[in-house]
Amino acid sequence: MFPSWRMQLGEARRALKEGQLDRACAIVQQEELREFRQARELSAKLAGIVAQRARGRLAAGRSNAGWNDLQLAEHVAGCDRLVAEVRDEYRQAVLVRTVNYLADGRAPAAQQELAKLARRGLRDEASRRLEEVTRRMAEAEQMLSVGSSAEARRALEDLSPTELSENLAAISAKIDGPRLVERIEWLIEQCERHAQLRGELHAVAEQRDWHQMLARADQLLSLAPRDRVARAARRQAWHAVGLDATAVYHREGRPVASLALNDTKRGIKGSKSTKADDTMTGSPHPNRFMLWVDAVGGFLVCLDDEVVLGQPTPGSAIAVPLCADLSRRHAVIRRHEGTYTLDPLGEVKVDGRLLTGPMVLGNRHEIELGSGVRLEFTRPHALSATARLTPLSGHRTEPRADAVLLMADSCLLGPKSHSHISCRRWEGDVILFRQQGSLHCRSTMEMTVDGAKAEGPTPLESGARLEGEEFAVSLEDV
Repeated sequence: MFPSWRMQLGEARRALKEGQLDRACAIVQQEELREFRQARELSAKLAGIVAQRARGRLAAGRSNAGWNDLQLAEHVAGCDRLVAEVRDEYRQAVLVRTVNYLADGRAPAAQQELAKLARRGLRDEASRRLEEVTRRMAEAEQMLSVGSSAEARRALEDLSPTELSENLAAISAKIDGPRLVERIEWLIEQCERHAQLRGELHAVAEQRDWHQMLARADQLLSLAPRDRVARAARRQAWHAVGLDATAVYHREGRPVASLALNDTKRGIKGSKSTKADDTMTGSPHPNRFMLWVDAVGGFLVCLDDEVVLGQPTPGSAIAVPLCADLSRRHAVIRRHEGTYTLDPLGEVKVDGRLLTGPMVLGNRHEIELGSGVRLEFTRPHALSATARLTPLSGHRTEPRADAVLLMADSCLLGPKSHSHISCRRWEGDVILFRQQGSLHCRSTMEMTVDGAKAEGPTPLESGARLEGEEFAVSLEDV
């Protein structure tokens, strides 16, 4: 009869063969098995397998499960070379993500990544240096958002771009140091620009030049959304000039347009951006339309560079109305040169983190408005600035849509994974795009537009219908 330790060892081997890795580890960890050579050899083998599983889980973003595996591997057979390698890979991956978050303007997310290293006992000199950089950038972004540009500038004073780039390169070749340096330099420029605009605002306020005062206040708020001085100045200017001749600010490089309160609703052809934030008492009608794709769904397409998300109310001009317990104007998403910024006006979380100021959105963020309205923000096509908001929580838009498209220059419908609207049964693509102030379309398939054969770029009007042999698409003004 086999001794009991041989039976236990055989059970551990069977568990490993059947893929029950955790059970096999539990068996070989028994104290009575540790004195036998065969058990120690099996423990070393199991530790290597667990460490490799940890590597895969950590690479897939399952940090808690991966870290637990590393601890298990260490407990099963001691801290060997493979466990140390995986830990070092994890440390470097966290530092890479931290730098990427900082470069994207997501300092709170960067701080959470570094906190993981501290909790797991992996802080080293490199992570400590990066903690200081992160703290200063978070402080600078917070100060700038409330209009304290001098304090924000002081927080960044000792961050030498050259030294920082060299330190980051020494940590890992995968770290994008130049992009982080570029972000710091951009923040410094924003601080200096804010100070300049604040001086100009005081000058035009003394001259009681209300239109220039509005323009300067809007420019300041594009840099510092919670600048109380700029907000107060804009309210004063609004009160002085009324709502019938208001200058709406567009970021530098774009014209300033005069809008009247009684502007008629714009159709699909319009493409000018509208300004809407928490201190405005009125705004033009958002430029949007419904895109109906047979056998696929309905999609709300927003053409403006700035869209407001909130609760639909009679007479309101909300670009993305959501039937939920939200503020009338809960958040604003702004697009500028291909970059999207989310500005919280009510309670907003991104990936579970509460926003205290504007945040630059990357690909695949989960946005939560209020208590439970969840939307996924994605940038499906790497070469297109068009973004997509997909409801995750079951709350519907008004009108009801399967998703919201924030259309930049183009919108791709087709069977590929990077299409903005996935039409899996199609054989080719349909592209909507802007050209000379109007909306056009073209397709890789034979297609008619309102019954006429489409050859090359074809202009679209409200109510247009696009048809092919196996597809149909309709545009409906909202």
